[in-house]
Amino acid sequence: MKFQKNFNNNAALVEDGQALEWIVIGNGVGFGKHPGDLVDESKIERRFIATGSKGFDATQVQALTEINAKMLTIMSEIVTLVEPALDTKINDRQYLILADHLQFAVKRINAHVTLNDQSLLWELRNLFPTEYKTAQQTIQLINQKLGFKLPDGEAVPLTYHFVNIKNGDSEIEDTMTMAKLVANIIGIVQKNYGIVLDEESFNYSRFISHLRYFIIRRLKKTQETDTQLDPALLAMMITRYPQAYQVVQQITAFLKLEMDWTLQSDEEVYLLLHIWRVTQHQQTE
Repeated sequence: MKFQKNFNNNAALVEDGQALEWIVIGNGVGFGKHPGDLVDESKIERRFIATGSKGFDATQVQALTEINAKMLTIMSEIVTLVEPALDTKINDRQYLILADHLQFAVKRINAHVTLNDQSLLWELRNLFPTEYKTAQQTIQLINQKLGFKLPDGEAVPLTYHFVNIKNGDSEIEDTMTMAKLVANIIGIVQKNYGIVLDEESFNYSRFISHLRYFIIRRLKKTQETDTQLDPALLAMMITRYPQAYQVVQQITAFLKLEMDWTLQSDEEVYLLLHIWRVTQHQQTE
């Protein structure tokens, strides 16, 4: 690859053998280079197609080149931390959005503007524990490398970004909607059974996962067509688990009111089974 121009010492515009332009990121990748010089590809940690249908548009290119050298250096370590923690790969678009968010957070702190939105903190910590923990670890890493303190409140918006990465670029608004819906559903279950669900239990984790994926499918409008269940099976489930079925009916009414969603028969049955599992152990104690 041949060097074309520097954005900073850690980001440069280069051209490959097919005359395709790339933006490359790496520690010192553009230091001391002149147009036409060969780039040490061993220093390249990430590369982005600069133009064309598969590349960034002009606004995205500008946003990437405006990220300062220190943040670009830290991003390499953040990606190394986040990808195994979330069991996913961060694509180019996600990388840019995350880097831009973190740089803006640092700018806000330098300008003494802090976020303190705690309204959904419980939901985030309990519904997305892995993403929240990863957000806290990311903040610790940034503070260690930059030598100052991002406040704990920054974990809230960062968790949203990690949930979106895990869910395949869902929108921030969708993540907030999901958190609110799950919190309300949990509230309906706890109120009807008169218990506080054990957040450390395996069945609770399965219930939360079921709700998350159900809501994601609905928000993305990718739910499967209605599966016609045997009426005898449905009747048996209602008879065997009457309280759980009543709760399902309340949840169905809530989702219809809030989201105009109508649950399919198989969705009601799966929801009923998860509610029974997550409550039956605590009721017998």
